[in-house]
Amino acid sequence: MKDLMEQFAAGYTADLEGQLDRGHGQRSIQNPVLFLFIGDKSMEALQSVCRINDQKWHNSQGVLYVHAHHEETWEHPQVFGCKLPKPDSENRTMRRDMHERFMQDESLIMDINKLMKQVSIRIAEMGKHFASFQQVNVAVVTRSDDPANILLPDLTLLLKSYLQEMFKNVSTDLYVLLQEKSGGDSFGFSSALGVQFLEEVAQFQRSDYRYQANLMVTGDGIKLPVLHTQASLFSIAYLLSDKTEQGLFLDGGLAENDELISNLVLLNNKEAETAFSESSEGYNKLQFIRSITVDDGRASFATAGLSRVKRPTRAIALTTLAAVFDRYWGRLQEGDSLPKTKAREKLGLTAHDLQRMVSTVLPDEDILMEMNGLMTSGVSYGELGSMNLREAELALFDGNSQSFFESHFVHPARRQMDSLVGKTALADVIQREIIEDERYGLYAAFQLTSEVSSGANLLDELRTGIKETQRQLEQAKAELDDIYYERVEQQELRVGGFFTRDKERVRTFVRHLFAKVYNKKAEILEWELTLQLLLDYEQQAKQLHKRIGEQVEQLEGLQKELRAIAQKSVKEAADYLGKNMDEYYESVVTETIRSQEAQRGSGFYLDGRYIGDGSLLFQHGISGLLERLCAFCRTEILTRSPFSLSFEAELLARANVGAAYDNRTVLTKEDLFQDLSLVLEERAAVHAEVFHFLQKHRYEEKYWFADLNNDFVQYVLREAEGTRTYKQGCIHEARKSGIEKMNLMGGFGLEDLMYYRNNKKYHSSYVESGYVFHRQGKEELS
Repeated sequence: MKDLMEQFAAGYTADLEGQLDRGHGQRSIQNPVLFLFIGDKSMEALQSVCRINDQKWHNSQGVLYVHAHHEETWEHPQVFGCKLPKPDSENRTMRRDMHERFMQDESLIMDINKLMKQVSIRIAEMGKHFASFQQVNVAVVTRSDDPANILLPDLTLLLKSYLQEMFKNVSTDLYVLLQEKSGGDSFGFSSALGVQFLEEVAQFQRSDYRYQANLMVTGDGIKLPVLHTQASLFSIAYLLSDKTEQGLFLDGGLAENDELISNLVLLNNKEAETAFSESSEGYNKLQFIRSITVDDGRASFATAGLSRVKRPTRAIALTTLAAVFDRYWGRLQEGDSLPKTKAREKLGLTAHDLQRMVSTVLPDEDILMEMNGLMTSGVSYGELGSMNLREAELALFDGNSQSFFESHFVHPARRQMDSLVGKTALADVIQREIIEDERYGLYAAFQLTSEVSSGANLLDELRTGIKETQRQLEQAKAELDDIYYERVEQQELRVGGFFTRDKERVRTFVRHLFAKVYNKKAEILEWELTLQLLLDYEQQAKQLHKRIGEQVEQLEGLQKELRAIAQKSVKEAADYLGKNMDEYYESVVTETIRSQEAQRGSGFYLDGRYIGDGSLLFQHGISGLLERLCAFCRTEILTRSPFSLSFEAELLARANVGAAYDNRTVLTKEDLFQDLSLVLEERAAVHAEVFHFLQKHRYEEKYWFADLNNDFVQYVLREAEGTRTYKQGCIHEARKSGIEKMNLMGGFGLEDLMYYRNNKKYHSSYVESGYVFHRQGKEELS
């Protein structure tokens, strides 16, 4: 059932967000982008970033990804795997040895050259997906503690060399992932690797950085140099940790940076702004670089933070589903209780109904008349006179009369009764007359068959009938015993005069005997059959109540599960997004159904065209009912206007509805916007912890990804206008399903970074212990 609920919520979320953002929901990047992920530890980030881009970028099919790995890569149409030499298992020289193997393996370098050439051609073929084709941006992503990143300058510059043959301008940006929340036996070694790589990046980013190596190889084995002179290797080097600037670990760890990388790449490659506002400053990459650059030529780093608010559509869908079911289940419980007389009549259990059913199984009374033809034993009437009726019957027929009655009357009647009981199942009658009757329904049937009921109690009625029938049966049996004790000579018989033959007298007596005794036996049989029918109905009623009880328990369980899942979804939404969710949507659902009932009639949703009545449980089970409930919500409830509000309008509507419940002043739009702005700023804290007292060149920019015409965006752009110390702008997207905020911060150096300051001791200790982390030889970085 949870899967059905999740499918329902996911389907509604996708449909509504597509509807709200249709034509504007997906972003487009202006020029070709190529991602280079280095190392096996970056594969999860590769998969995540690719999926995020595919979801959010309109022209994501034109983006390519290169994954430099030594063990495994991700099989994907847009991913090119670049095989690297396998690192040595010896940690002491693992990193250095990987670089030496790379430089010495000519066949490996040849393969990498072929791949880089293939990628450059392929990215050039993607020009139709982009508005501009003069520039390509390479986004290099790696983990700081991945030994494969020792090859970062080699792979980056080799790829760049081939791209420069296709594009006028090739820009490269670096995204370094820093994992600070690490444990296990290798935490010290990983920290040392991370510090070593950061020191190398600091060299890459110096304004006088140089590189030269014969890495380009033609198909004939001719080598060409790869050159880089007197400039930083990357336009911007972003350091993205699993910790915020406040020193708090991110809930999602390093995965929190995947969407941030996608947004940063978008920001650096977005199309020109077409919407402007006096209070919104556009992003300019060159200006940002100049603002964070230190005059002395030392490396300067950047970082970023991202917060997002989306219309809590999933929570809305599940809360609405729970509210609709509450009303549906309440309606089922509101079914009228049946008065006793009405219940007996509807179920065919009146005394007349029972008598009629029993009479249909009794053989024709002519069979009793046929008993008169039974052969007698030759006993004279005179001999019978001193006997009682039991003795006389035995003397005349020696048990044959009883045998005839059993075989020709009793057994056929019992067989017919067994057949009748099988054909007239009480469950079918209650299903037809109670459950499927919209005036009563499933819960009325549950109450009717309950041991304790406030209305008609079927078991009480049946048990009363059983007691009365047993009493009548015992009385009839007693009367039969009294009849058998009567003497023959006391019977009032017309046996003729003195000259009447003895046989005629005996026949007259036999007719009297059979009429008096076997009519009573037939009456006894009728009471026995009635008792059998009532006892069977009692068992059926118990079994039916158990069955209906299971359905009621399932309905009550479904109600609890729906409410629990809805509450969980509300809690998963941020506090400010889940506000007044239950109160607001219960009132919206109530009003929506009320307006529909005015048009279609009260309880219209119990019709089989919609959710249906409780009989569905007997036909399709609880999952079948849930499927119909989901379909009803999707087509009849969630399509109404209150469920199609934009993020901002929906949030404000919920904020206001809560005032009546808490007896507070109605929350104003400004109050809401102020609260939301503060929360978004707090959650957009940059993903790097820096030592503030040493940071001299801090520079900040803040950008909203939202509809520029949105009232909330206009509010935050105007807020503190003229007094803020940072640049602020809006990346216009005509979307209504949510808002994103990204904070950029740069200008800090390696010594300002707490990760570096805290882990430098590990690096120094490993180096003193003989570990070699850096490359050596004539290709050494300078």
